[in-house]
Amino acid sequence: MYRAQQKIVGNERRLRDQSSSEAALSLQALRENEERLRLFVEHAPAAVAMFDKDMRCLAASRRWMDDYGLEGPIGRSQFDVFPKLPERWKAVHRRVLAGVSLSAEDDRVEKLDGTAQYLRWEALPWRTIRGEIGGVMIAAEDVTARKQAEEALRASEHRLNLVLSAGRLATWDLHLPTNEVVWSDEHFRMLGYEIGEVAPSYRAWASRLQPEDREGTETLFAQAMKDGREYHAEYRSLWPDGTVRWLEGRGSCYRDAQGNVTRCCGVTMDITERKRAEAALKDADRRKDEFLATLAHELRNPLAPIRSGLHVLRRAGAQGEKAERVQAMMERQVDHLIRLVDDLLEVSRISRGKIVLLKEPMDLATVIKHSVEMSRGLIDAGALELRLMLPEEPLPIEADAVRLTQVFSNLLNNAAKFTNSGGRIEIAAERAGGQAVVSVADTGVGIAKDMLPRVFDLFAQASNGRDRSSGGLGIGLSLVRSLVELHGGAVEAHSEGAGRGSRFVVRLPLSSKIEAGAPPSKLLKCEATASRRVLVIDDTPDVADSFALLLETLGANVRVAHSGVEGLATCAEFAPELVFLDIGMPGMDGFETARRMRELPAGQKATLIALTGWGEEGTRARVKEAGFDGHLTKPADVEEVEMLLGSTSRVS
Repeated sequence: MYRAQQKIVGNERRLRDQSSSEAALSLQALRENEERLRLFVEHAPAAVAMFDKDMRCLAASRRWMDDYGLEGPIGRSQFDVFPKLPERWKAVHRRVLAGVSLSAEDDRVEKLDGTAQYLRWEALPWRTIRGEIGGVMIAAEDVTARKQAEEALRASEHRLNLVLSAGRLATWDLHLPTNEVVWSDEHFRMLGYEIGEVAPSYRAWASRLQPEDREGTETLFAQAMKDGREYHAEYRSLWPDGTVRWLEGRGSCYRDAQGNVTRCCGVTMDITERKRAEAALKDADRRKDEFLATLAHELRNPLAPIRSGLHVLRRAGAQGEKAERVQAMMERQVDHLIRLVDDLLEVSRISRGKIVLLKEPMDLATVIKHSVEMSRGLIDAGALELRLMLPEEPLPIEADAVRLTQVFSNLLNNAAKFTNSGGRIEIAAERAGGQAVVSVADTGVGIAKDMLPRVFDLFAQASNGRDRSSGGLGIGLSLVRSLVELHGGAVEAHSEGAGRGSRFVVRLPLSSKIEAGAPPSKLLKCEATASRRVLVIDDTPDVADSFALLLETLGANVRVAHSGVEGLATCAEFAPELVFLDIGMPGMDGFETARRMRELPAGQKATLIALTGWGEEGTRARVKEAGFDGHLTKPADVEEVEMLLGSTSRVS
């Protein structure tokens, strides 16, 4: 019995010792697990914390403490750490303790220092070994940087849209593999759509194109996508209410690694106002040209009888030395006025591209000599010394003799105008490589440095050294530059400043062709045939009568008519050999008169010359179509009139 009892006691002791050992091992394992959990939580890359039911912190990661600026949160209540914790968070805790798992994206919270923070978090209940909810575990990620970047991007896009809208600019982006299109808000408005009215697409864009512009614009876009090159087009957008807007599209295409075009994007600009301004400028330019042509016509009409009268007086013989001086002065001033009118028309023609050069081979020296002859009167009147230096070898060029003569005559006249009495003008020509170089220099008032860059601009004016207007219209040098450039050359101006003279240099390409026979000059003077029958038809009595008086002094038998109807009747009865016919007459104009005159037996063999103030190319073409044999602009050059009187056949 005793032995049995001892055995029982020994067994109990062994059991107690074994139980104590197992318990110790279990406790140690528990502590090791807790330590591993603590280390995991503490060093977790995310902000993680565990709380009991009273929201006292049981464990927290370093990230949690760093994100919230906490030190030693273990054992402290969440409500003590965050006294301003929103009620919604307290509600979250209550729901989680009731066994509900919750989460949120981009939740805005306030940190202890008052700064805002955005979190993405998840709250879970944790349970004891008996399965009861022991508290709350929270894992949070700070997404403040991403949120701020998104807000900055939205703000940037908003600012961009404001700028694009203010600048009438729109953006578009086409992803070719998916045909996905993105438009800015302004792009909807430019095409006449409400924002979001249609899904952005190529079709929605193309349907708004003006029918006349559709094919060309679509072709440009398709070619850009095919070749992967820059896209640029101007087109009209037609809205449902009939509104038409001018748009300019620019874009670029991008290729993938295999070289395939996968994306096209760009901007569209509303250029309606610019197009309207361009149209207005073109209209103003057209009306300006019409005004210049009308002005020239109106100026030529009164100049015609003055020139004719002066020539009559000269042929009749002046009365005394003073009368001769006055007459010479009047002739110079009339010639000057005529040159101004001609320059006005030349500038108008060049600006409209209406000048056609009639080039032929010639020696440049011949043109220069003729220009000197034309300007000799102005040079002599200023008591100026002229030095002409030309090379012995020819300078062959391909040029329009009349236009090139204008160039050098204008430069010589300009030099004479700005050089005081007793000064000197030098004109020299030489060969420089493949160019002919002509310089026109003077000892005159010079050109101010600030004026040099714009001396060739149209209507540019400068005051000379005597502080008075230079005279003229400021178009002579502009005309020089335009005519030289039409010949493939260039002109430049040089001056050391006021009072130090000026020098103009013209460079023209040389030609290998041999000089043509005839020099550039006016029509050769011929002796008039006595009693040649001439009919003058003009609705302005002073013009008609003064011209008739000039013709009579040249030995012609003249009749005058002041209308087309009267001219036809006179022609039938008088049978003129030569008819000078005005164009712009009221009622039956000169074109109709000429056509009807050609139907008369007496008018079929007559030489018809249009004598008019209209000298532009359009008028010349109509003159030829109406059956005229020639065209003279008022006031007619006396030498040309003498040639016509002396000719024995019709002029082509």
